[in-house]
Amino acid sequence: MNNRKFMNPEKTSAADAGVRPRAAFTLLELVVVLATVGLLVVMVLPALAGTKPNSKLFQCMNNLKQLATAWTMYADDNNDLLCNLSTYGSGTVGVPWRTQISQVTTPLPAGITANTAAAQKYLTQMGFKQPTPTVVGPLFAYTPNVDLVHCPADFRANLAVGIGYRGPYSWDSYCGSEYLNGEGRGGANNLSKRSNITRPSDKWIWTEAAALRGENVGGWYMSNDGTAAYNFTDAQFGDSPAAFHVAASDFNFADGHVESHKWLDPTTVAYANYLGPNVGMTEAAAQHAGNVDAIWCARHQAGNQNP
Repeated sequence: MNNRKFMNPEKTSAADAGVRPRAAFTLLELVVVLATVGLLVVMVLPALAGTKPNSKLFQCMNNLKQLATAWTMYADDNNDLLCNLSTYGSGTVGVPWRTQISQVTTPLPAGITANTAAAQKYLTQMGFKQPTPTVVGPLFAYTPNVDLVHCPADFRANLAVGIGYRGPYSWDSYCGSEYLNGEGRGGANNLSKRSNITRPSDKWIWTEAAALRGENVGGWYMSNDGTAAYNFTDAQFGDSPAAFHVAASDFNFADGHVESHKWLDPTTVAYANYLGPNVGMTEAAAQHAGNVDAIWCARHQAGNQNP
């Protein structure tokens, strides 16, 4: 008698149901799987290696985004008046967005020795947070993060501390536009209120700057602002541009957005990255007529010459 038909169908085994159990991996199949995984690792590693510089770029852009937001909030709370965008000056023009090191009077904490990288970093941070024991930085109240002044890709933080031009350590990475109540205040092109900027999505506030004299002092300016009637083709750099992100620099704009702008002229990149003793030669080379990078900066520089 065939007893199989009397068995509980719910307890019928896979073999009884005519289904063959799955065999384990063969050695050949295992080798193929391991080889495939190895190939994927080889393909993914370069991409993972590239995430570190990208993370620095994103952090830098986030810094500038927060600064732009604080800049807007400051104007909103001060009858549309722009924050002092230079690094010096007080009184009627207000406390600077970041007070330069030479004017910071907040004392060094115990354990930090004067004239060291640690001291310079601390004083740069205090220039943004609390330049004097009784004065708080105007933008720190809106975005309390002392590291917003530093781009993690800024190569100057790896240089030696020193005195002089082109070479010493520096911790600050950003410089404010000359005519946005900055170093050019008092001049015919200066704008003192946010409402004076007629095209906020087109005009930058801060740019990365690569002055090598211990910090970016004052504001970022051009030796020739260019002429709108000539489409700014006569514009020339004054302060050195930066190229902390290989061949690009980050800018934030008056409407709050941030852009990473790639430099197109090789003389601009050479000027931005030069560390040698004869900086005048690379600066002069970047001043040639029709430098598309200088033209771009002039077109997007706010001021009465280009509101």
